[in-house]
Amino acid sequence: MYSEMEVDARWKNANGSIQPPLVMFIVSLMLFSMVYGFFANRYNWFPASVINNAVFAFHQISNPDSDWTITETDKTELVTVAKADLMAPGLTKIVNVEADRSLAVKVINSGGEVLHRWKIEWQDIWPQSPDYLKEREIPKERPGTHIHGAQILANGDLVFNFEHLSLVSLDSCGNLNWKLPYRTHHSVFIDDDENIWVSAQRDHEAPIPELPLIQPGFIEPVLLKVSPQGEILLEKSVFDLLIDNRLQGALYANSIENDFPYVKGDMFHLNDVEVFTGDKKEGFFKKGDVMISLRNINTVFVFNSDWEIKYQMSYEFVRQHDPDFFDGNTITLFDNNNVDSDAKKSHSRILGKNAISGETRVLFKGNREVPFYSNIMGKHQWLTNGNLLINEWMGRAIEVTPGGELAWEYNTIVSPGKLGLTEEAERLPQQFNEEYFKNIKKECGKP
Repeated sequence: MYSEMEVDARWKNANGSIQPPLVMFIVSLMLFSMVYGFFANRYNWFPASVINNAVFAFHQISNPDSDWTITETDKTELVTVAKADLMAPGLTKIVNVEADRSLAVKVINSGGEVLHRWKIEWQDIWPQSPDYLKEREIPKERPGTHIHGAQILANGDLVFNFEHLSLVSLDSCGNLNWKLPYRTHHSVFIDDDENIWVSAQRDHEAPIPELPLIQPGFIEPVLLKVSPQGEILLEKSVFDLLIDNRLQGALYANSIENDFPYVKGDMFHLNDVEVFTGDKKEGFFKKGDVMISLRNINTVFVFNSDWEIKYQMSYEFVRQHDPDFFDGNTITLFDNNNVDSDAKKSHSRILGKNAISGETRVLFKGNREVPFYSNIMGKHQWLTNGNLLINEWMGRAIEVTPGGELAWEYNTIVSPGKLGLTEEAERLPQQFNEEYFKNIKKECGKP
């Protein structure tokens, strides 16, 4: 047996340096670590997810005030502009994060007074953690998630998405009708039969053999059609739709690899599903056509009733949201146009595209007199008098006339100098008037 001193001497040469076998071992270990780290990140092997979660947790701990749902403002009033002679009639639905970080869908008048409110808590709806979500995804404290996509049905029920977590239906008093254990998000659209079309996703932690270059840890976007009772009537994979239409190349559009077009993560970012409904006069677009928006490839597709692509628009906008069928020939959309990191220099736009002529028009763009910029999210709505109602994601909604004049401005002030995240502003149909919501309060036993 060798003494400790003798063993140590055998690993050192005359000048005290480490002998080649140990050098080679250390270098090999470093190279192995580098190679394994590369593939662990690419294929989401252990411990990549652990490290990513730890980094996120550290960021949250070291930045306790970094709540992205709250931002600073110099506004002091909820409503800063309200020109009754220019505004379209009706109450407005607002979806936002409140001062106490709870989630709310509320109905306000033109002065900002709240006439009805659904105050929404994840724990009330999902008291037991659903097993289809990862533990780290389940909200633990307010807000935990946010509401993205919400519609009030003709009977007064509310249908909304807990973003990327589930679809939920509440009655007008806030009681649970049903909840769908599916990762829905971004948009809720009601068709002529009151069926619900919604953006959704499947998360994959293992590869798909037919698509070997899509790396594990990716999102497969899905279109869902759901009945008013919460039953899934239709489930369509965007992957399948593109492949069936011989557009499989779109799956690899975001790859920056040279040898093989590897992709991963949220390649498309489906953020809207909408159907051409019977209240619009048909033209190039027909009743039953389905439109989807894929933000991460700056593209909007329209499918016919046989799920064949009949129209595509791409690259005339940047990171778009909320495309709408304006009429039988025209699509309008919210062009985030977030190409400048300085919001003071950037302006988002509302674009219109005629499918027959191919003409694209800027219908409204932010300017010095009426600033308008939303680097993420955002929605727009055409009103009965031709005005546009536009929602910026961070706490501001504006109504502008066809000539670009500001008719109404609402700011979701949740505390002095603070705005709450606002996912949606929508002018409601005339049936949802002040008398309607007074009756709802009586039925619900609210003061």
